[in-house]
Amino acid sequence: KVIGAGAEGLTLSSTSLTIANGLTLTDGDVTLASGHGISFAATSDGGVSTPSELLDDYEEGTWTPQLNNGSSNIGTAVNTAIYRKIGKFVHCQFNITRNDSASDSSTMILTGLPFAHGTGGSVVGQTWIDNTSSDLRTMLYLASGETRLYFIKTGATSSYVSLNEYDNGRYLYAAFQYTV
Repeated sequence: KVIGAGAEGLTLSSTSLTIANGLTLTDGDVTLASGHGISFAATSDGGVSTPSELLDDYEEGTWTPQLNNGSSNIGTAVNTAIYRKIGKFVHCQFNITRNDSASDSSTMILTGLPFAHGTGGSVVGQTWIDNTSSDLRTMLYLASGETRLYFIKTGATSSYVSLNEYDNGRYLYAAFQYTV
């Protein structure tokens, strides 16, 4: 038992320190050893089987999205590209401007995601492509284990967006989520 003024509720053993009634830091960070995290195992499970209740990662930063035609990069200017990773869940958003007027009917692909997608391909978000002829609303498809996105037109006939459908000098906005 820890003894002294203000030590009520503290218990020290050879392997741990137990704190009753909360913990307040007036300055500094809580740093966890690699491979450890915040355990929520004491809470009741919401599902039939919960393999992990450990939050073991948090990260935020910038990334560099790049348009690609399947074999080479297409000129773009990155206006904004940020991500936030919480555990195995990644939220990304970006705003880029095309600065390449070359004609290209290839499928438009976005590369450079900050993390590879986990198992199972899925639709992970929606985009808005500011185009001179028409604004395109698309879904984003991310294949299992990939770091590149495909743009799929929404509507009666779904198809991949080609680079010719994204005009030079126009914006492309997206926000999406995926798991690692």
